[in-house]
This record gives sequence, structure tokens and C-alpha cells, in this order.
Amino acid sequence: MILKPDSALQMIFISRDEVLGDEVMVRVVSEVVDSLNLDDLYSRYSEAGRPFYDPAMMLGVLFFAYSDGEVSSREIAKSIKYDIRYQYFRGSLRPDFRTISRFRLDNLDLLGGYFARIVAICQQAGLVAMDGTKMKASASRRRTIGKKELAKLTEEFRRRLTQDAALEEETGGQELSQGQSEGTGWNTELKKRLKEAIGRMAEGTQEKVNLTDPDASFMKTSEGGIRPCYNSQVAVDKNQIIVAADVSDNSKDSLQFESLVEKVRGNVEGQVGKVLVDGGFYSASNLKYATTEGLDVYLPIGQVVGPQPPEFERESFVYDNDSGGYRCPAGRMLLHKYDLNENGVIIKVYGGAIKICRACRHKSKCTKARYRTLRIPEVYDQILEMRRKLSSESGRQIYDKRKVMVEPVFANMKFNLGFWGFRLRTLARVKGEFLLMCMAHNLRKLAQYWSNGRSQTTKMPIECFLNQILIIIFYFSIKKTNQRPYSCRRLGYA
Repeated sequence: MILKPDSALQMIFISRDEVLGDEVMVRVVSEVVDSLNLDDLYSRYSEAGRPFYDPAMMLGVLFFAYSDGEVSSREIAKSIKYDIRYQYFRGSLRPDFRTISRFRLDNLDLLGGYFARIVAICQQAGLVAMDGTKMKASASRRRTIGKKELAKLTEEFRRRLTQDAALEEETGGQELSQGQSEGTGWNTELKKRLKEAIGRMAEGTQEKVNLTDPDASFMKTSEGGIRPCYNSQVAVDKNQIIVAADVSDNSKDSLQFESLVEKVRGNVEGQVGKVLVDGGFYSASNLKYATTEGLDVYLPIGQVVGPQPPEFERESFVYDNDSGGYRCPAGRMLLHKYDLNENGVIIKVYGGAIKICRACRHKSKCTKARYRTLRIPEVYDQILEMRRKLSSESGRQIYDKRKVMVEPVFANMKFNLGFWGFRLRTLARVKGEFLLMCMAHNLRKLAQYWSNGRSQTTKMPIECFLNQILIIIFYFSIKKTNQRPYSCRRLGYA
């Protein structure tokens, strides 16, 4: 056999496209970025001053990095230097980690529009499933203060302010140096955070405030334990494409149902079909909203847990049209007392007579209060209908699709892409970071679809079409001159 010598000093002339080969994920990201309207992004840059990196190139790098499971700006910068797939986007340029981090932070507000465009490219409207998961915030629970610590920290804060004022007076009104501030462990940034925390606690909006990320809330996670987290929700279609996403600092999924539905309507084309929702999204107000909007929703409703045995539960009381009240299992009437308004839902309260309930031989089983009461929300008929729908054979078969639609999405984010928690801080930035990860998931699904649904060619559909035209033109041009055609493969068209 003949040895083929090679040297690192040998110069080669080859395009990035040829070097890339059949890396479908890179080509998908490149074509999607080319299809986006980036006018708002380019308008943030000026031709005056120092040159800047092409925003489209930076966006492509960011999309591909998240699709590749890289979310750290330092790791992305390292991959840009050594990974040939990243070189397809950056060419001969090498943005450092600070540039990548700044680009991401400065343009998080534009990601919502890009996400909607990607959804329009790959979504299939029809069946929609919703779920949420708690993801760890970039904050330590040891940096969280409660009401007990607030008084001590407030006193310490006042004492430090007094010391700083005295020191400033001694130095003739000059500002404190960085060394003086950091030497006491009480720098300007810490003062600012503590002041904001004291304000939040004083307003009564939060019982605990984290000094590292003030928007993070303590939540119980599926991995166990209670820690500073954010509540991430997604809505996916039957092909596991994320069609809507949001992040909240509240652990209750039910508070995000309406906003998530509206995001789905804004992102998908056509009418939203059946909506399969996790039980955590249930509330009477959400059921009223779904009924008003005409949604075909499948929403599990738990039984009202009470001290009564089954024969004295709310469903055992029968409405009486003549009296406008409810007849109890013992044959006594519970008449309408008053109405309540809870989160936009009218709740009618019915109650029996004190003397009659006191004399009833079933009182010990029925209630421990002086008389029995019933709370009947205005969506009570819809509650009963929902339970019947989900208990039917067809209802169970439809709702069983939810777990194979939405659960694998979170599994892909956590186990395949390594996204177990957020790196950015504050709710606004966390929302942008989660949108980046949702776009990465959709891009991977799109790459998988193109890999399975097309031939093994490495060209994208539009590129292939243009190349075929070029081949035809080239063939007829040389046929006209009666010359022997060159191989199309040699020209790079096949």
C-alpha cells in the first residue's frame, strides 16, 4: 500500500458548506434564521463607530448552541473556537464569551417574535396539550431572607449607612473607594439588593425574598426539596412542537391557563382543537373561561375532600326547582343564603336551618358546624359534565394522549439538552432564556422531520430546487455547443 502523506502546514481551499457534510441540524438553523425578519435586530446597531458582529450570525450561533445543549456563554465561545459546526456560522470570526452574553441579554425581548415564526414553520394545529414544571432559579436558598431576618438586616443596613455617612464626612465628602466598601463585605450592590428586598417585604407581596434573584420563589420540585424556582409552562401540538411557552414566579399552574391559551391562539394557524390540560391547571375561573371561549377542554377535576362520608357529599344533594334550594339525603331543604365572587366566579351558598339540622340524626355524619352549607359555583353543571366526559371510554383515550405529547418535551429539555435550571436572573430574562430553549427543542424536531422525510441529500429544499435549475441550464448550454459535459458531482451540485 502507498502512504498518503499529510502535513498541518498544507493549505487547503474548501468551502464551509463542503466541510459541514450532512450536519442537518446546522442547515436547519441556518435556513430558519434566513427566513426570519431581522429588521428590528439590525436597527439596534449603527454603522458609526467600531465594527460589530453580524447579528444574524450571532443569532444562528445562539440558536444552534441551545439546540446542541450549550447554554453557557463560555462553553459556546469554546465551541466556536474548536467545533467545526459552529464555524459554519461564524466563518473566520471568533466572538468571545462576553460578546455572546451581551448579545443574548440585549435581545431577549425580540425572541417572542422569532419563536412565533418558528412555530409557524413547524407547527401542526389541532390537538394541544399543556403542562408545567418547576425549574431551579440561579439563586441559592441560603441567600433568602424571611420576616425574622428582615428586622436584623434592616438594623444592620441602617448602621452601615450611618458608618458610611460618617466616613464620607471625614473624607471631605469624597466617595468611598472600592476597597473600603468591599473590605467590610457591604458593597454598593449588596446595599441595593437589600434595599429592594426590604421594599418587597414591606409591601407584603412576598414572605421570603432572595437577595441573588428577587423574582425567584420557593417552590416544591419534582426532584424533591423546596428551593428558589420558576414555574415553566408549555403548550405542545400532537407532534410535540411547542406552540406556546411562558414562565411565572407563582407555583400555581392555574394562574397561567388563560395567558397560555391566548399565546397558543396567537401562534398557531387555524382553530385550536381539543385542549388536554394537566390537573394542576384546574380552577373554577379557568373552567368558566374555557366554556365562554368555546374550548373543547379536557381538564381533570378532583373530588371535593371533606369530612362527610360519600352519602353526604355535595353530589348527593338534589336541586329543587320549586323552592330554589337543595334537598339533603335526609329530606331537609337547604335554601339560598348569599352569593360570593371568587376570581370572577359567582358562588351561591345554601344552608339549612339551625334547629332542623341540630335535631337531625345524621348531623354527626353530615357536618360539624351548626348547620350544613353547600357552595355551588356557577360552573357546577360544567364540572359534572367534565367528570362525565373524562370518565367515558372515549374521553379516557383522548386524555391519555396528553402524557405522550407534553411529558417527553420536558424530558428532552432536561435529560437530552441538560436544561435543569436557569442561568439568567429576574423574571424578564428568565422568560427569554426559556424561549431560547423552546426554540431549540422545535429546531431539533424540525431537523428530525427533515432528516426522516427527505432523501439523504444534505441540501435544503429551496437550495436543492435552485441547484436543479442550474444543472438544467448548464446541461443545455453545453449540449448546444456539442461539448462533453462535466460531472455534476464534480461541480458540487449533487
